[in-house]
Amino acid sequence: MNSNEGRAEYLNGRVTAARPNFQARNSYDSQRSIHSLVSEQAALRPYAIAVQFGSTGLTYTELDRLSSALAGELMRLGVTKGDVIGLFLPRALNTIVAKLAILKAGAAYAPFDPSYPANHLGYMIGDCNPKLILVDKESIGAIRAIPTVSAVTDLGYLLESAEKGLPHDLPDVSGGDAAYVMYTSGSTGRPKGVVIPHRGIARLVRDQNYIRFEPDDVVLHTATISFDAATFEIWGALLNGSTLLGIGDRKLSLPRVAQTIDDNRVTVMLLTTGLFHLLVDHRSSRLASLRHVLFGGEVASSDHAKRFLRGNPDCILTNAYGPTEVTVMASAYTIPPDFEGDEIPIGCSIAHSRVHILDEDLRELPPGSEGQLAVSGDGLAIGYLNRPDLTRERFVTIHTAEGNSLRCYLTGDLAMMDSDGILHFRGRLDRQIKIDGKRIELDEIEAALRRDARLADAVADCHKNSAGTKQIVAYLRPHPPMTMSEADFTAAILSTLKTVLPSHMIPSRAMVLDRFPMNQAGKIDRSQLPPPPPEAAVPTAPLPAGGDTEVLLTRLWEQVLGRTGVGLDQNFFDLGGTSMQLIRVHAALEESLGRSIDVVAVFQHPNIRSLARHLDSGNPSAAPATSVHARADLRKRMMSQFRRSTS
Repeated sequence: MNSNEGRAEYLNGRVTAARPNFQARNSYDSQRSIHSLVSEQAALRPYAIAVQFGSTGLTYTELDRLSSALAGELMRLGVTKGDVIGLFLPRALNTIVAKLAILKAGAAYAPFDPSYPANHLGYMIGDCNPKLILVDKESIGAIRAIPTVSAVTDLGYLLESAEKGLPHDLPDVSGGDAAYVMYTSGSTGRPKGVVIPHRGIARLVRDQNYIRFEPDDVVLHTATISFDAATFEIWGALLNGSTLLGIGDRKLSLPRVAQTIDDNRVTVMLLTTGLFHLLVDHRSSRLASLRHVLFGGEVASSDHAKRFLRGNPDCILTNAYGPTEVTVMASAYTIPPDFEGDEIPIGCSIAHSRVHILDEDLRELPPGSEGQLAVSGDGLAIGYLNRPDLTRERFVTIHTAEGNSLRCYLTGDLAMMDSDGILHFRGRLDRQIKIDGKRIELDEIEAALRRDARLADAVADCHKNSAGTKQIVAYLRPHPPMTMSEADFTAAILSTLKTVLPSHMIPSRAMVLDRFPMNQAGKIDRSQLPPPPPEAAVPTAPLPAGGDTEVLLTRLWEQVLGRTGVGLDQNFFDLGGTSMQLIRVHAALEESLGRSIDVVAVFQHPNIRSLARHLDSGNPSAAPATSVHARADLRKRMMSQFRRSTS
């Protein structure tokens, strides 16, 4: 089957859009380990490029050999089967080698985002108690500042030692053994670790009905290693003999992504829904090499999907759905070229999994009924690390209409299955939200706020601003008397919150209330909480002569943030902006000025006055694609400094 045959089947009307009929190349065996499948590809395609970052790459033989050597070195350091190894690393070639080596040593990897606050990282590291934490030279200082951390090892040094070490016998690992621990936001006030087995990964990308990976595919790797989309990218490529192409910088830009796709003939990629929307909005030319694009993480815009398909008629476009607990994906909907609907379904179950619509008593409902979406099959997590109570609550046994007993994960999502077996998303049962593809439990924010001794109580809720963007709003009830102004009090509370929660969980607005509205049961009536008032105009100094750039930036910020009266010296993130929104500003700024701008500079100058001065000073714009990788270390240092300053 050639690379366009799957799309041709749609154009010829031989299969339904929701049920692509991809004839799988690689069989799925639930008992095989991930690394044995990579070794299989190394035997089949020894000289093919397995991983490429910039000008540096590894063939399948080199990847297999180097990861085995590193696994032996880990075992000489005392790593045994069942251990957890922490990864405090960027998206990089050595990180891929480390993941594979950890699996070969019989351990599970736990990836951490170095930009998270020390308290948040400290809790996760203390919870999973890693035998070792692998770092690079850039992150070693930050990780040592976390009190619970010990046994930190420089990955670069370890790789040098591994090259000189003797071979080591590797343990037997099967499909049911733990492969990784991924932390997600927790409704109890602390993040929870989801333990995923080898078979969950293998079933995601082998012998599948929603995609077919080919040996000549180039799979783009843009996800941070602590985001489960990286699972699809990395192992989708390496378990099928394809090439994994990584963008090594910690901060992406749309031009950089598009240029990488064009220069390297990328054929397959998975993006967050927000990044997919941005790519459609700001990339006018066709990305001709792409044959299959997947997106997911939030409710998708049908308008963006239609526009993409009009511009890329030969590319398959798939809306993917699935929480971390089912190994990235549970269902998929491949959008037909003539799609006319206003709502994009989340599709049908992918292979080796099954979806169920349940009532309150966990009984299966017939088509056309709305209920809780549950997932069964080989993608299910082993459970939550150190949380048997929560594991029992969310992973349950149901009895199907056929009389079978199945272990299922209760997603908390509401859905309806139509008569064709296609799923339609209908919202949440609880207070979990998604912003920029990141899963956020509002209860975790509330719990963190309530630990602040200055507050008698606190509530976190989600609203949409005038631009239609989701914003988290904190409602604060202080202990009397409040000895400062409301503005100073809310700023102080949010400043403390930034030390314990990641930036994407920090409320963009905060309101002080003397009392919370209560319902007849004596509980807070969230439906009666007042919406945040429109932003008051912020007094600004008159724009200097020749201040066109400041005027342009003010207009772009106000459009993206959905507010007016933005001050020249206000921090973009303090105004409730997110990284994804700043990438949108960057893309619009390049279009307006007609030149390339280094995305790192936009993040380094997070207020209008500073960024305008930088742009007007004649500083060089983004380096051409040929020199981007030579500047990777400098970019990483700058972004680490910025993230620490805004945590």
